[in-house]
Amino acid sequence: MDSSARYRSVDCLTIIEQRLPALHGASRRVAEAIVRDPWSILGMTIYDVAAAAGVSLPSVTRFCRAVGYTGFRELVQGIAQSLGRMEAKDLEAAEYAANSSQSTPDIVGAVVRQQIEALQVTARTIDLEAIRIATKAISDAQRVFILGHGAAYVPALGMAVKLNWAGVSAVATTVDMFTNQVIALSPSDVVVGLSHQGRTRDTIEMLGLAREMGATTVGVTTVPQSPLAAVSDISIAVLTPEAARAGTFLIAFDTLMVIADVLAALVSEAKWDGAPPHRGEVMEWIETKLRVGPLPREKAHGVRPDQAGVAEAELVVG
Repeated sequence: MDSSARYRSVDCLTIIEQRLPALHGASRRVAEAIVRDPWSILGMTIYDVAAAAGVSLPSVTRFCRAVGYTGFRELVQGIAQSLGRMEAKDLEAAEYAANSSQSTPDIVGAVVRQQIEALQVTARTIDLEAIRIATKAISDAQRVFILGHGAAYVPALGMAVKLNWAGVSAVATTVDMFTNQVIALSPSDVVVGLSHQGRTRDTIEMLGLAREMGATTVGVTTVPQSPLAAVSDISIAVLTPEAARAGTFLIAFDTLMVIADVLAALVSEAKWDGAPPHRGEVMEWIETKLRVGPLPREKAHGVRPDQAGVAEAELVVG
């Protein structure tokens, strides 16, 4: 097997990321330009890449050969295959689960292990400084909009709920709705854009527009150096590039919701010392108005016998 064929059997971006720390000079600048925004490379010529990296054309060619590709076109094809595996591996995993002869416990165990591994990667790689800056921005904001498109609206809704419980006025919104809300944005507002891979065009464009209007923008995705990061004042990525390319859709929800939990906990602590106003009253209202069944023991003790039946009758299914 020739060297180029051997390298093609390995993920192109993984090769570049692994070799980057040992590279120097022009080769390092080319590698950094690719890792910083691999999607943009797909639409570039060799002249564009040389200009973006600030190197000569021969330097780009030498870099291609250094990572196992005969030329620039083959390198671009390798990058495209790497990015394409984001979706392909998800589909392969889904198809395997549907057609596999493995038992239900085996499949359940495999899915759970994948989620656990993704959360462990998130714990190891999370950018604590970006989290700190995002916490301050959200704590100081007058309003917070959480923008999600399609499937990303689900974690957007979850993040908005968690931030509200942290004592922040946060609203989950879709791209279509935000086109109206963006009109009233001010520099005191924060707009958080969620995208599984950081490539959703509408989310990127709306976050960029919010930034132009003076709002602080936060991009949250599973993929480092995604296009979403380019329009984000604060960029948070929850996985390593290699882990993200292993299948972002299946593992994205849990990892994005971890960021929601982390931000909510930190904002609650920073803004209210962990005790947001009205939280107790709301919890009391939910317990007595929206839940069925006997009251918790400590609550039941506070209800007079002549009121017990009335209290239970007021409970509704929630």
